[in-house]
Amino acid sequence: MVAPLWQGDVMADIYPVGIVANGRVVWFAWVSDVYDHVLSKKGVPVSAGSKEGLDHEVAACDGALDWDGESLLDVESLISSVDSGVGVCPDAVIDAWNFMTDLFRVVAKAPRKMFHADMMDTYDAFFSQCDIARTVGLASVSISGRDLDRAKIVLQNGLQMVLSI
Repeated sequence: MVAPLWQGDVMADIYPVGIVANGRVVWFAWVSDVYDHVLSKKGVPVSAGSKEGLDHEVAACDGALDWDGESLLDVESLISSVDSGVGVCPDAVIDAWNFMTDLFRVVAKAPRKMFHADMMDTYDAFFSQCDIARTVGLASVSISGRDLDRAKIVLQNGLQMVLSI
């Protein structure tokens, strides 16, 4: 079964997301529609080791990528930043965590489960520091050393999930 690409009479937007892993990029197709998700085919995330390969894989699912919406997540650098506590970008942590959640939902066949739901207080602390939180009036919460340690675990486990695909 291929993940649905149509929402009513409108084609869903499909964006490429690259995850930097072990000096290479693993590309995934992320679908933005009513229920955002990673494109899958027969229960396996659609991915490739090159942009051309991802184009081919998505076309085989009757879709097309919008490369203007391309995202590249350097999870390895983010792990280093979180580990050192220097230059940590909360928006980048949340972007990576959200993508890993969408990927996890396919890999674990758990369509409504959050990746590392047991650490939602850490997610909330990072989210409170994001630009979007300020625009909707959420109070900023300090990110603790415990939050940094837990974010590192989430990112490392997410990277392992990417490498296992």
